Amino acid sequence: MLFVGIVAYDWSWPRTSFLAQKSPSQKGKPVTKLHSGKRLISDLGCPVCHNLPGLKTTIREEAPNLTFEGEMVRPEWLFAFLKDPTRIRPAIKGRMPDFRLSDREALALTKYLMTRRDGLPKPPSSVRYQGKPKPGIVAIAKKLTSKDYFDCFSCHLMNGRAPAGKPEEWGPDLGRIRHRFRPDFFLKWLRDPNKYRPKTKMPGFFLDEESGPDDILKGDELRQMAALRDYLMSLGPLKIDPAYKRAKAANPRVRLSEGRRLMVRLNCVGCHQISGLPRGKRIGPNLAHEGSRVRRGWLVKFLTNPDVIKPEYALMATGKGAPPRMPSFNLTPQEVASIADYMGKSLVDPQAKGSPGPVKPSNKVIRRGELLFTKKFCNNCHRIKKKPGGIGPDLTHAGRRLKPRWTVNFILRPSHYLDTRMPNLKVNIEEAKVLATFILGTKP
Repeated sequence: MLFVGIVAYDWSWPRTSFLAQKSPSQKGKPVTKLHSGKRLISDLGCPVCHNLPGLKTTIREEAPNLTFEGEMVRPEWLFAFLKDPTRIRPAIKGRMPDFRLSDREALALTKYLMTRRDGLPKPPSSVRYQGKPKPGIVAIAKKLTSKDYFDCFSCHLMNGRAPAGKPEEWGPDLGRIRHRFRPDFFLKWLRDPNKYRPKTKMPGFFLDEESGPDDILKGDELRQMAALRDYLMSLGPLKIDPAYKRAKAANPRVRLSEGRRLMVRLNCVGCHQISGLPRGKRIGPNLAHEGSRVRRGWLVKFLTNPDVIKPEYALMATGKGAPPRMPSFNLTPQEVASIADYMGKSLVDPQAKGSPGPVKPSNKVIRRGELLFTKKFCNNCHRIKKKPGGIGPDLTHAGRRLKPRWTVNFILRPSHYLDTRMPNLKVNIEEAKVLATFILGTKP
């Protein structure tokens, strides 16, 4: 049985590095670091937000459909999960990123997702969840989960004990779901798992009245499903995180529309399907030439701990909706190095390699560059040393981030590299070199 939730990783679990896995396309050959970086970028779903030529992702097919999320999970769990994503499904190659949500943002998303219901009636009162299992129910449920019947633990973990087979085939840990799911949802899930998680590997053991075993509870399927539910809901402690209640008290005016808007702005809909919301779109910068654009040291630090580069998104956000942001994927140092290597060697602009770079810095050149920076109205959007206030990136530390030759080329042809509001400054190559020297040579 695959009791699934939002895709994520729990870093307290041992995990198999993506770099240690072999790609089927290599037919047993060792995976190079460059290939690992390419595959990792695809597995994480980076092409959902960024333009990455030649790279595709299957993350939308793998990430859970959230159309009925409110039917499935407890709000307290969902709030805590959004604040600190944890691993649920080992079989998923991607991972739920950490968006560093504020309490209000996590509350708004929770409030919206909890409205996502299937509209079906509650189960009959005779099988509704009553708390502790009745005498004998646990023994019956264990029999149902055994190899003689549904063989649940051939796929699922149980309190950390792994089943046989490959990790990418494992189902969620059934010993860690009590605090996550609404108890009576199990009856709906067992009846038709594909409705709630399309394309799930979970078999429909109770799709019709003839599916359940006839020799247990006289073949009564509802009672068999209830027995399984009561057994699973008795495993482990019931963890009700008080943070959700505190957030509700501190943010009493959070609206549903705020959560819906966040789903779109943060591009949750890029990975997750949810009825009534638009499909995601690319909201991040074009990375086609990222290897020519940024220094490797800066890229490593950014992938390890993403930060805001373009204040434009925050300034243009309206109401209580949050701007897009680069989430953290909790990458290992090895994964970061692999991605940085791939970008540095594969996502490059051939024209930038042999193009001229900035001129040698001197007081005269810096003064001339500063004059051009003002004359061309660069300071309307960009800031150097001063408090950022424009819609363009703060260029105070641009020398740590940008490569010299790319900077000259970008000044000459900004639209060639990025989908940007940056206009063509109509400068000649010598002026572009002086500007680049000023931008890259300025110290904080």
